[in-house]
Amino acid sequence: MSEIAQPPEPQQESHLQTFSRLDIGMLVVLVSMAIAGVVGLIAVLSADNDVAAVGVGFGVAYVIFLAGGTIACALACLARGRLEALSLGALVTSGLAVDLLAVAIWLDIDSTAYAKLIGIAFVLSVFGLIVLGLTLACRPRDSLARYLYFGAVGASLLGAVIAIVLVLDTGSDDFGPTVGTVPVPFGNGGLLRTLAATFVVLAALWFAALAASRVERAPET
Repeated sequence: MSEIAQPPEPQQESHLQTFSRLDIGMLVVLVSMAIAGVVGLIAVLSADNDVAAVGVGFGVAYVIFLAGGTIACALACLARGRLEALSLGALVTSGLAVDLLAVAIWLDIDSTAYAKLIGIAFVLSVFGLIVLGLTLACRPRDSLARYLYFGAVGASLLGAVIAIVLVLDTGSDDFGPTVGTVPVPFGNGGLLRTLAATFVVLAALWFAALAASRVERAPET
């Protein structure tokens, strides 16, 4: 008697799951916010008095919300598959800036090098917000919109480089010009004018690119 043919055994499905860039970005945000939340809570509970606790609490919350714009734009870009490398970098720098500043508030760290590291992280976070926000807001449809978009991105990169140089040029006792009665902690005052001019050009290009990307032209016949 011939043997009854047995049905083939189903292949075991692989349980290995690959993480997308969006998953990695979400993990970065969760870890950085968890650290900031725990450190901030400890700083509030260990404050000397109620007034100091309120100041610390609002300070940490303000820093988190300040970086929240970059985080939101970066996650949105990752979900749409746009500028993924820059989005991940913006998430890392934003989380690093928040965590380092929260630790500095908690431990009352007084270090110029530590302050420069926080400043660089915030500079990258802010200019990342500018680029990612424009990427989400517009989708260039013609050459004019593309030129304006890339011009705004280039101005953002130039502004980031200048701002980082200014942060690195800062000394512990080196203060440049004053705004009212508040000293500006940059040693190289000449670059401040360049940075201001870059911001003006960047703002104009940003909104010009946004406007140009919204115009739908009829196809040429």
